[in-house]
Amino acid sequence: MIKLIDYLASKTGIENKSLLEKDVLLHMLLCELSENPFFKNNLVFKGGTCLIKCYLGYYRFSEDLDFSWVKQDEFEGKSQKEIRRILSKKISEVTSFLEIFSKKNNLDFKANKSDKRYIEIGGSNRQLTCKIWYRSAVLNIEQFIKIQINFVEIFQYPFKRIETKSVLTNIDESKELSFLFPEYAEIILKHPKVSCYDIREIFTEKVRAVLTRRGIKARDFIDLFLISKKEKINLKTIKFKVLEKTRFMMRYQKYIQNLKDFRLEKFVLGEEEKLMLRPIGNGFGKFLKNMHAFLIELAEELKSEAV
Repeated sequence: MIKLIDYLASKTGIENKSLLEKDVLLHMLLCELSENPFFKNNLVFKGGTCLIKCYLGYYRFSEDLDFSWVKQDEFEGKSQKEIRRILSKKISEVTSFLEIFSKKNNLDFKANKSDKRYIEIGGSNRQLTCKIWYRSAVLNIEQFIKIQINFVEIFQYPFKRIETKSVLTNIDESKELSFLFPEYAEIILKHPKVSCYDIREIFTEKVRAVLTRRGIKARDFIDLFLISKKEKINLKTIKFKVLEKTRFMMRYQKYIQNLKDFRLEKFVLGEEEKLMLRPIGNGFGKFLKNMHAFLIELAEELKSEAV
C-alpha cells in the first residue's frame, strides 16, 4: 500500500499521504457498497464525501461516508417499539456486510452491537455509526474510517444518480497505474454510480448541523460557501427548507438542547486546513457575514418554537 500512496502523492501533488491513504480506503468501500443490492436499494449518499465525489471535486479531504435510509414509508403507522425492532434488523444487515468487507480487505471491524470500538447506536436505533479500523501504512498507527447512517430523515429534493469521482479522475495515468499496481488499479480507477442527495439537500442539512451540533466546524462553512457559489443559493428562498429540515430533528431532546445553546463563535481553519487541497476563493468573508445573520435569524425563530 505504501508504494501506491507514494505514487498517488507524486501524481496528484497531495502532500498529506495519510489522508490520501484514507481516501483510497473510502473509495474502495464506496465501490463495494455501490454494487451491493441492499445498500444500492436502501441507502442514499450524502455529506462531505458526497459533495467532493459527486459535485465539487477534490477541494478538500473528507474522512467518512454518510448515508440516509431511503424508504421512510416503512416506518409510517408503526409504534416506537416496532420501529426499533425494524431498525435493529437493518443495523444487523449493515454491520454484517461491513464485517465481510473488512475481512476481505484485511481491515478490523466486528458486527458486535455492544462493542463501541466498532459500533455506536443512537436515537433508539435511528442513527448508526460504524468505525472500520486499519493500521496506516503511512503513519504506522491505528486509524479508522467512519460510516454513518441516519435511518429516520426528511427529504426535500429528489435524489440524483451520479458517477463518483476519485482522486485520479482528472489525471490520465490509467495505463501506468494498471501496470504498476494491478491489484489496486481497477478499484481506484472505478467511478461507480450512486444514488445521492441533491446538492441543495446537502446545503440544508449542513445548515441544520451547524444549528444543532455542539461546536463549530470550519469545514461546514467552507462547504456551504462553495455550494452557495456553485448553485447561486438565495438564503431567503431556501429558509423554509432549512426550517423544515431542522424542525424534523427537534423531536429529539439533544438537538433541542444544542439549539438552545447555539451561539456563533469566530473560528480559524486550524485543524481543518490540513484537509484543504485548494484555496477557498474570493468572497468567503462576505458569505460568512451573510450566513452569520441567516443563522442567527433561524436560531431565534426555532428557539421561540422550542419554548
